[in-house]
Amino acid sequence: MKRTLWISTIVLLLGLVMGAPLAAQNYGYTSDMTMEEYNAELEKWQGREEAANAKIQQLKQDIADLKDQIASTEQQIAKVRQETMDLLSQSTGAEEGSVEEAAQKYQNQLEGLIDQLEGLLALSPEELYQSQDEVAAAKKKLKELKKNSFASLDESKEKIKGIENLLERVKAKVPEPVNDVYTVLRSDYLWKISGKDDIYDDPYQWVKIWSANRNQINNPDLIYPEQKFDIPRQLANNEHLVMRGENLSKIASYEEIYGNPFDWQKLYNANQKIISDPNVIYPHQIITVPKN
Repeated sequence: MKRTLWISTIVLLLGLVMGAPLAAQNYGYTSDMTMEEYNAELEKWQGREEAANAKIQQLKQDIADLKDQIASTEQQIAKVRQETMDLLSQSTGAEEGSVEEAAQKYQNQLEGLIDQLEGLLALSPEELYQSQDEVAAAKKKLKELKKNSFASLDESKEKIKGIENLLERVKAKVPEPVNDVYTVLRSDYLWKISGKDDIYDDPYQWVKIWSANRNQINNPDLIYPEQKFDIPRQLANNEHLVMRGENLSKIASYEEIYGNPFDWQKLYNANQKIISDPNVIYPHQIITVPKN
């Protein structure tokens, strides 16, 4: 046994001295390799290891720098928030503790509105259509909350933005109202159509048919056989049905419209095809309400 070991050792030494190929399988390689090739390969992998270690150190330094930046940013945010709270305290004359309580109450209101809208978003389109009053109330509530002094806080701005996104998603999910379709017969006129039992059973509502089909009725006294008119059953989100005693200023003043009577011009500009005089509108007219 010892003799065999010595012979193997001598053969190996001779191979090293003479630069002969080594038996690679004795060292776990799949092919023969000279010592020079082995050293070159070793040097290559050592270089890669050094480069990797250097990269690791650089990444560690980058992480440490980012942590410092985050800490600095958090300190600045905390400072700005405290300055804001101090200003609110001075403007309201309240003590710091009560201002903090009021700020928390405001945050709770925002979170409550978020929960409400997420609940609405979980409804089916049909259920959501029946809940449009709740959607309008949520929109009104947000408008009020945005006027609050605490809306200037960074955490408030983020939540308000989220609420606005939720409102848009809810409104997009509400299905458009389905209108009936009526085909005009010979000798029909709008007053007659509106008075039919299966339409409105009220001839005075002919204005509703006219305003809903403004794209194909240029003159309400002139309609033609085979024309197909939409018969409105429910209003779309951007429509308003004129009631007796209303005018454009009054409609514009409604909170769910613009909340400002001086915005009547927006309504007039969007409905000039059916409103020739902004001082004269009629019950049952359906007017378009452009978005702000």
